[in-house]
Amino acid sequence: MNLELTLPNDSILEFQPGLPPDYDGPLLRGSTAVSAKANLAEVVMQQLTGVDYFIRLSSGRLLKKIFAKGKISQYGLYTNFVLKNDARKELSTIGKFHLRKDQYISYLTKETNCSILFGKDEDFSTIDFFYSPKLLQELIPFFPELYQLLEKSPQTILNGKGGWSVPSMKEITNQILNCPYDETTRQFYYDIKVRELLFQILEISFKRNNKSYHFTPFETARIHEARSILEKYIDKKPPSIRSLSRQVALNEFKLKSGFRKYFHSGISEWLMEQKMQQARQLILNTNKPVKEIAGLVGYPRTTNFITAFRRQFGITPGALRR
Repeated sequence: MNLELTLPNDSILEFQPGLPPDYDGPLLRGSTAVSAKANLAEVVMQQLTGVDYFIRLSSGRLLKKIFAKGKISQYGLYTNFVLKNDARKELSTIGKFHLRKDQYISYLTKETNCSILFGKDEDFSTIDFFYSPKLLQELIPFFPELYQLLEKSPQTILNGKGGWSVPSMKEITNQILNCPYDETTRQFYYDIKVRELLFQILEISFKRNNKSYHFTPFETARIHEARSILEKYIDKKPPSIRSLSRQVALNEFKLKSGFRKYFHSGISEWLMEQKMQQARQLILNTNKPVKEIAGLVGYPRTTNFITAFRRQFGITPGALRR
């Protein structure tokens, strides 16, 4: 973990091996961990290394903006997901980009210097994946474009820019962070999941050919505002498409097509995904009764909630908790 964190007073945050004794955040089981704590920041980094890939989970809380700098020393494909807060990153070979919560970016790069600026006064969490050229070559039969990238483009951002995590990507990262297996089978599980996620990333980058519509900066901002409005309706009945379109001053067609373009999902499907993911976290991390959790995600009838949950995850809430 070749990363140096600098505090606003120019002091360096010193890492120690292992997790903090009171750590209750997300776990990457089987990983190597380091942690650092100071008056202005608490940071935990966990890294799991497999054959031709690694996964790195970074989390903590920052009271001031923190500047991190490091060096990428391996050529390959890197994918960064922001789970909480946001991050501004710069690579010498790629340039600058800004990732917000639920966004990701994938880039192929050779050895390069990198820097990251994390926002203040909030918890943050990111999960990063590295795929070696050898692992990428496994998927060339399905994505021939990879061959040209590996041969002629040693540094490039896939799809030309970052994007919003689709529900299937979120589910895979959740499965990785909630791995149910012990050390004898855990590595095999990770091997499958990192490849499944890579396939999703490449599918979006190379295969999707949805009809493209042009959106002005104003329309783009209003589409993102619609998403922010919907986030307030996780626990209750959401506004209709007609009502939502009026709130954000867009016609229904622009709103629906823009939402799918930027968030890779229909409005109803996106809202359902948010409800189910929140319910899943409540089931795994609290002792609240299933009936109460159903109400917290907008289901007055528990039977309807259980049906929707099983349709989403293939398991009932009670079975997941056991």
